[in-house]
Amino acid sequence: MRERGETPSNMWITNLSPITEQHIKRGVERTVSDRLSWPPSLPEFLSLCLDFDTTEAYNRMINKKPVLDDVEYFTRQACGYECKRVLSDSKARVLFNKTFGLKLELKRKGKLPIRDQKLLTIESTSTEIDKEISERCSNSNERSKSQLENRMNRIIKTRNKQQWKY
Repeated sequence: MRERGETPSNMWITNLSPITEQHIKRGVERTVSDRLSWPPSLPEFLSLCLDFDTTEAYNRMINKKPVLDDVEYFTRQACGYECKRVLSDSKARVLFNKTFGLKLELKRKGKLPIRDQKLLTIESTSTEIDKEISERCSNSNERSKSQLENRMNRIIKTRNKQQWKY
């Protein structure tokens, strides 16, 4: 039996669920390559999984290689143009590292958007009640419009009659 149990605790499951399989592999590889004690604590393991060598990510961007994860994707979206076309290499690396860190923090907080998520259409989200409300509103606008037109016509006729009295 292991010191910390055979199955992961709910805390481990909850904290590792948003992390990709690739990140977990990276964490295990770094634990072995850095010769750390096994098993690491949850904060240590998360750090090993998510702390990146941004040099590799930057080089993949410059060499037009595919991204490894959403953090790298959104970093490229945010600063890729400036890094490739506008800034010098040293300034581009600084900007890339800073942007990568910000996107990584968003990922850790669960606030990084989902890449390529399809948007819902209005038809897929409207219910019968929504349709009925919409229909009633449009009918009410037509009634209001016709009532307003009738009132305006009465005012104009009244004014015209008053003009002839003098």
